[in-house]
Amino acid sequence: MKKRLLAFTHGAQDPAGRFRIGQYLPYLERAGWQVSLRPRRPAQPWITPFQHRLLQAGYCRAGLHIRRWNRLHDIKQASRFDAVFLNRDLLEGKFEYEELLFRKNARVVFDFDDAIFLGQKANHIGRICKQAAWVIAGNEYLASFAREHTMRVSVIPTVIDTSLYPARPHPPTNSLGPVRVGWLGSSQSIADTLFPYLELLAKLQCELQFEFVVISKPRPVFPQTTLRWQFVEWSPQVETQIVSHFDIGIMPLVDNPFQRGKCGCKLLQYMAAFLPVVASPVGINPEITGNGTRGFAATTEAEWRAALATLIQDAARRQRMGLAGREFVELHYSLQRWFPELLSVIERV
Repeated sequence: MKKRLLAFTHGAQDPAGRFRIGQYLPYLERAGWQVSLRPRRPAQPWITPFQHRLLQAGYCRAGLHIRRWNRLHDIKQASRFDAVFLNRDLLEGKFEYEELLFRKNARVVFDFDDAIFLGQKANHIGRICKQAAWVIAGNEYLASFAREHTMRVSVIPTVIDTSLYPARPHPPTNSLGPVRVGWLGSSQSIADTLFPYLELLAKLQCELQFEFVVISKPRPVFPQTTLRWQFVEWSPQVETQIVSHFDIGIMPLVDNPFQRGKCGCKLLQYMAAFLPVVASPVGINPEITGNGTRGFAATTEAEWRAALATLIQDAARRQRMGLAGREFVELHYSLQRWFPELLSVIERV
């Protein structure tokens, strides 16, 4: 008889839900676990079809009440399961939901991959860490916070299912055209990570003559910029075929407490697709880029210019670094490498 796991996520398509638990589901099923995935319903944000303010407000209020009812319904069913996987918090930043969950089932694995403990949520997230049967953090920076509240902590990075990506490098798809520099990410992160670099990228685009491609969903609204960019709508299929849209992947960050907690998922996706990378040396990024073996770290305008110029002008180096990146992900950041660790935590709990 299969053991039963109840898995809470913020959404069905949000990056944390997909990468931290969603992609493991077939592996868990084969390992003898029946998993019931419970994202927030309806999803947030709940887009209103109405134009009138009163109708918009009523629609959003109805969505909130339905979401609360569904969350409470899911929590009340937790006692029927052998273990619970909780990705981030349950709802509205209110500990009362987690408190009810712990009463229903104490066998909770709490997982987080961002610095969600900063600011007003520090006490909330700390209390979850303290009461959880086990905590999984996406990197050591995040784990250090969890260890202030419990020693039942494991570090499991955000990983990539490399079997979904091409098994070998693609030949250049536009070898006669400009090199394509690309950014892949969610609409929730673009304003804080990419937008601060738009003018720098616009300046470098004039000098180096690269195309700039953004993969996201929905289409982002850029602030006023001279950067010329192309949009590709994100989908699970596009995500694994980014090599068809990019020649170089970038991950700019601002060096602040929240972004130091990032787990480098973009870089790992680029590398899984055999792409070289350029990234801000914030948080775990320097460990992933590898000091010029798989990609370049860049902070100043001069460093971004040198890194992009080197890769744009040298196709052979792009290929070498792409191969090195793919090998690195397969060895250290693949789903296949880390699934036994996740399974061990769940079964221990």
